[in-house]
Amino acid sequence: MIASLRRLALAFAALAFLAPAARAQDLHDLTLGRADAPVTILEYSSYTCPHCAAFHKENRPWLVKTFVETGRAKLTLVDYPLDGLAMAAAMLVHSAPADTAPVLSEALFAEQNAWATAQNPRQALAGIAGLAGMTPAQVDAAFADKALFQKLLDRRAEAFEKQGIDSTPTLVINGQKLNANVSQAELTKAIETAAGKK
Repeated sequence: MIASLRRLALAFAALAFLAPAARAQDLHDLTLGRADAPVTILEYSSYTCPHCAAFHKENRPWLVKTFVETGRAKLTLVDYPLDGLAMAAAMLVHSAPADTAPVLSEALFAEQNAWATAQNPRQALAGIAGLAGMTPAQVDAAFADKALFQKLLDRRAEAFEKQGIDSTPTLVINGQKLNANVSQAELTKAIETAAGKK
């Protein structure tokens, strides 16, 4: 797990020429890409969703390389926790320092099977957060942050009510909803169509 975290840290360092892991609003969403990119992609994900982990392993790196690094789109991860454990993971990421949050987020997806199925998953989560640089006090504070919990819960409800988000991973590309694990050809078509409507 430590080796995986180090690989993820190096991968994010290589993307440093993009916008730094922007932390938008008061929920500290993770955004990659130029602020003025013509296409905005919102990624609704849950840290315990195996389909989301697959997206982060397959389509998401391709999206970043093809559209974000080239300035054609910006990509924001929006938490849509499907259960209490996913909520705990999201609270850790939102509580992490700006330079640590993206690495922690990717580690949670990459190591999902290990921590989500652990005998004590919250302890496993805390261990990963510690490897990403969070202190035990920061981890405890994140888990106990009732205001953050409510904000994430409220925004999930709003995404369901206003955008019809009812499963993960779901992309919203300039307002158009799409399953994130469709083919790369379908993703390309959706992004190019959105860019053409600007």
